[in-house]
Amino acid sequence: MSDYKYTIVQDGTLLKSEIEKIYNGYFTYRDIKSNNEGDYFNFVGFIFTEDEALVSFPKHFFSEKDIINKSSLNIDKYLNLLFRLIQKCMTNNNKRLVQVNQEINKSYPFEPFYKIYEYYQRYGLFTQEREIKKFGQYGKILWKDTFNKSPIVINHGNILFMPPVIQKRVTDYVFISKCMAYVINSTIDKFHFLFNLPRVNLEYRDINFTNSDRIIGSLKNVKQFLFKDIHLQLIEDLIAYFNNENRGSKHIEIKIYSFHLIWEEMVRNYLNKYFLEIDDENEELIFESTGDQKHNLLKREFELDRRRKIKGLKTYKIEPDFYFEERDKKYIFDAKYFTEINKLDYKQISYYFLLKNYENDLKLKIYNGLILPTSEPNMKKVHFNLDKEFSEAEEEFKIVEYYLNMQKLMQIYLNNN
Repeated sequence: MSDYKYTIVQDGTLLKSEIEKIYNGYFTYRDIKSNNEGDYFNFVGFIFTEDEALVSFPKHFFSEKDIINKSSLNIDKYLNLLFRLIQKCMTNNNKRLVQVNQEINKSYPFEPFYKIYEYYQRYGLFTQEREIKKFGQYGKILWKDTFNKSPIVINHGNILFMPPVIQKRVTDYVFISKCMAYVINSTIDKFHFLFNLPRVNLEYRDINFTNSDRIIGSLKNVKQFLFKDIHLQLIEDLIAYFNNENRGSKHIEIKIYSFHLIWEEMVRNYLNKYFLEIDDENEELIFESTGDQKHNLLKREFELDRRRKIKGLKTYKIEPDFYFEERDKKYIFDAKYFTEINKLDYKQISYYFLLKNYENDLKLKIYNGLILPTSEPNMKKVHFNLDKEFSEAEEEFKIVEYYLNMQKLMQIYLNNN
């Protein structure tokens, strides 16, 4: 990985003119966002050219000091962390990360690659043979079929069946195995920094894999003679791969635009396994170190409109990222993948007033928080504190911003799942 000349940036940071000059031809309309202050990166991922690479890390992965002194950073270490996270998202069956998976597969058909490689690990290369019968001169003659199907020819008083029906074994596995080997080896070669997998030892250079239409046509032809679901699925995966492989591109890239979903999952994983309580005196989240906690913090839906049962009527709901009650406490948290917070979070205010009396008649102490990334140690800051003049007697309403270290949560997420 160190062979490349790296340009290290972060999602949400300013696009500098010298970087734009080098990579402008590789950016799409989604990659950069603009406002009155300038143009900003809007993705997590990478672009590799022949000898240069731009890598966009998540927001607050590095501190400003790290970025200024990035020549002293162990780049391979951080690249490995990012690539492991991307790899996990490729294979994760989590429904909440479907959008992330789709964004990754728009860059390259990783999903069919993984399925083909899984088939290879379980069954090896394709070994299916099929037998066909046809009219011909060369091969084993099937006399019964010849008598029943071949035209009769009379020659000098002799009855001949011409042409005879012959039997021929077709070894489809040669072509299918070569397709499998090409998919596996070319992907491993192209994304060697992502996959530490063994290559397939099979020669396939006699097939022109640049002619995808012909390859797909041949695969569809073979599919007609297969019956087992596992073999049919293999052919479907090969067709999906060749339908989406971008051979004309001279660069490789993966771009994630929905990293907020990954951040939410990382926060959920951390809270479920490490969260203990909130220190009321210091208003800080308290975590333990073993990861033995077994909370079940999930995104909750609340259909608040009493008209919701009226058929055909559109009503509304709220969905805090994390809502749960524990003993005499209620927690309402929302994960925010922001560069910074510069305006009041009205949505979090509404969560409090709409849910404060939900599920329990007791007066529970409610903790209302926004959970954001930081490159620094965990910290907190009051986001909003409602003046007593506007609240009920004895009621205190406060929203606290809780900042969790991005790199730490990535490590824990990768190690604990």
